[in-house]
Amino acid sequence: MGFKINFDEENVSSGEFQLVAEGKYEAAIINAEAKEWQGQYSIGFDVEIRSDVDQKHQGAKVLYNTLYLSSTNPEYAENTEKKRNSFLVACGYSGKQSLELDEVVKNIIGKNVLVYIKHVEDKNDKERKYPRVSFVAPSKVSKNEDPFANNKKPIEINEDDLPF
Repeated sequence: MGFKINFDEENVSSGEFQLVAEGKYEAAIINAEAKEWQGQYSIGFDVEIRSDVDQKHQGAKVLYNTLYLSSTNPEYAENTEKKRNSFLVACGYSGKQSLELDEVVKNIIGKNVLVYIKHVEDKNDKERKYPRVSFVAPSKVSKNEDPFANNKKPIEINEDDLPF
């Protein structure tokens, strides 16, 4: 195979990863799963910051996010319901529906959403912080723009344009 590698011990990465900054990002849901713990249900989900939108941290993944679907504490119940419904609207649900959790987690994978990233402290090490999705809203950017929108004309290809 004749491929050579130029190695230089002094030219290595620092081993530190750049933390995704707090703020709003266009993202895609790349993984989702239904969870249950002590009778409380939630959706665990991962997002990837979209690379097709001009923004910082393109391609970065924000993993291990949780959306709580219910709360036994009446103090948090209303806020939990609003966050849940906002999440579902962002994923394309509308109207009034009775939804099966297993179907929801299948259907939300690949959905484009606007996420708000906050930093959360590690419980054991207060110096370490992790990015987490704190809120999800509908995407402000369409993944696949309609080619006919804004009076764009389709590309016409004739037989003369083909190479064979």
